[in-house]
This record gives sequence, C-alpha cells and structure tokens, in this order.
Amino acid sequence: MENKSLDIIVLGATGFTGKCTVKYLASLTREKYWDVTWGIAGRSRDKLQGLISELNATGFDTKNIVIVESDIENRESLRKALKTAKVVINCTGPNTVLSPPIVETCIECGTHYVDISAEMFHILNLYRNFNKAAEDASVLVVPSCGFAAIPAETGMIYLDRQFKGTLHTVECYTNLEIPKRAYIPGRALIHNGTWTSLVHVLEHFKEHLALWKELFPTPIEPEPEEMKKSFFHRHNGETWFPYPGTENESVTMSQRYLYEKAQKKPAHFKAYTTFPLCIHFILVPIMYLYYYLSYFKFFRKLLINFPRLMTIGYASEKGPSQEMRQDTKYNFVLNGKGWDIGADLNTTPTKKMSVKVSGCDPGYDTTSVAIIMCAITILKESSNMAKPIPPSHCASISF
Repeated sequence: MENKSLDIIVLGATGFTGKCTVKYLASLTREKYWDVTWGIAGRSRDKLQGLISELNATGFDTKNIVIVESDIENRESLRKALKTAKVVINCTGPNTVLSPPIVETCIECGTHYVDISAEMFHILNLYRNFNKAAEDASVLVVPSCGFAAIPAETGMIYLDRQFKGTLHTVECYTNLEIPKRAYIPGRALIHNGTWTSLVHVLEHFKEHLALWKELFPTPIEPEPEEMKKSFFHRHNGETWFPYPGTENESVTMSQRYLYEKAQKKPAHFKAYTTFPLCIHFILVPIMYLYYYLSYFKFFRKLLINFPRLMTIGYASEKGPSQEMRQDTKYNFVLNGKGWDIGADLNTTPTKKMSVKVSGCDPGYDTTSVAIIMCAITILKESSNMAKPIPPSHCASISF
C-alpha cells in the first residue's frame, strides 16, 4: 500500500450516522487510540466546518482533523479523498445506489473499505463485482460493519472460541426492547436515511434472492432437522419468527468461507425475533403489504419522499431523540449445540452453550462503534488477516 497521510477517513461525515461515527471516533482517538490519524469528507465544506465546530463545542481538540471536500458523484474528487487514507469508513447511503463507485475507487487507490450497510443485495453485488479486483489489489472490502451484522458475527466468534469442541447449530434469538412511549405514532425511531435504505432493501429483495442462488447455488451441508421450524414458533413463552435482517446470510457466508479456506466444519445458523403479540397482528401484515407495493416505482417514491407520512412518524429528518436512542435496547442470545472435543461427529450432538450480546441504540451508537472498531482492527491487525479477501466478517476481523 502506498504511503497515506491518514489512517482513516469518514466519508459522508455530515449525515446523521456520519456525525455519530465522527463523534465516537473523536472520543476513541482521544482516550485510547492516540496514534490513529483521521479526517472527514463530504460534499459541503460549510457542513464539514460546522461539524468541526460541534466537536469543538463539546471539548474535543480538532486541530489535527483533516477536512476533505469530496463529491462521490465526481470520480476525481472521490479519488482525491480516498487516496489520502488507509481505510475509508463509508457512512453514505443508500449503499445499493451510492457505494459501488466508492468501492471501485478504493481498489484503484489501495484503500481498505468498510460500510454500515444492511442491504443484502448491495453486499452480494460487491462480492460478485469486486472480489477478484480487491484480491489482486490486496484491498479489504468489508460491507455491513454495523448493527446489521457485527453483534451476531462477534457472538458467533466468541461462542465458537468458548465452545471447546465442534459447534453444529446456533439458534439466535434477537429481542429489540423499544420504549413503550414509542408505540405512540409520531415518535421517531429512525432517521430518513435509514428508512430510504430499507426501501431499497424491499425494492431489490427478489434480485438479492436470485443473486444469492447464483453465487451460492448449493448449501455446504443439508440443514439439520432440528433447525427446521414453522414461520411462527414458541420459545421461552414467546412467539418468534425469522429475523428480517442480514444476519442469516452474513453468518452463512462467513461459515462457508471458513469451510472452503480453512476446512473448518460449518455451524448452521438461524436468527429469530419477537414483538409483543398485539404488534404481530399489526406490524407483520404491514411489512408484507409494503414489500409487495414496493415493486411499484410510484409507491417507492411515496415511501422515500414522504417518510414521516408513510411511517406515521417513526422515520423523520431529525431522527430519533438521544433519549429514545439510549432507551432502545437489544440483545442477541445465541444458543449453540454441538460435540465435545474428541466426540464422534456422527452421533447426536449433546453439548450446549449460550452467549448473549447486548447493548443500546442499535441503529446509531452500536453501529458507529462497531464500524470504527472494524476500521481500527484492519489498521492494527491486517498482517493477521486471511488473504485473499473474504466475502464476510469472521475470517477477516478478530475482536
């Protein structure tokens, strides 16, 4: 990698998630990672200067923070920003639309790439279109380094390391604890940018399924019978259904990589979630209705242009309040089953172990800290990372 003046640059720094990421990066580099140099990039120098003023007002020393004015729609401007850093944290979105040229430019500039995407079509599309080029350039491209993958992936890594045997199946029960006051329409839970990304997930859902089949036409192993459950099932006195995030496919990609590159027996993974029973009958039908209607361009425009109306206030330009964010909790309970060391893998697995990953503000605080730590891990431990570039997280990032 050519000499770079910065370790990290945050692209899209003045957006809602970008600002959150920059503030955590300022805090972490002041308190622990003093040797990490970094900068911020965006289209508007005035907004970038405004972000610096916000940091100054909260007591951060900003004299060493580099500001780079960069328009991602202008390739030369984008190249100017990316060639200055070893790792880019991409906080722009929606990723399906905006990120491919950023990744292509990163590969040209020899700059490692991480983003916060929860858009599975985007993740698979990057893998299909850029994996070989990234391998040849020795550039790590690691999408989905936020809440959409990192809690489940790190939980899997920790569970596997602590299991002291062969992990066979993992059932992940994910619970989002939203404050009861949020049930009242008009209380924002997400920012407009997050909502727009979700609309693109709906738009490209069929393409994402087709691309998955193209890239991974056959499973590594048949699904164990005990993993086959009805859409709704009972567990610990609650009703659960498949978690509609990227976790199932993200973990499967990681397990496939470990199997193909390290001859490690893969663990079968499934994630589920729940809501209070009364919400099941309201939220689930609405989700399916929006999914089918999103195939129509005019409806997608309504969703994107009028988010507050179409979400009865749950998405807004201002985003959720700090209080609402901190009061939104999450936990992932990963229940693993497998064999002890030396056991016959042809017998019924009897060893069990559970791991819990929990926190607050999944969409913004957790995502910001996760992507920063992914970037810093690449900086600090790249010599320990598998080559060539893996398609997902477990093989490339250790926590």
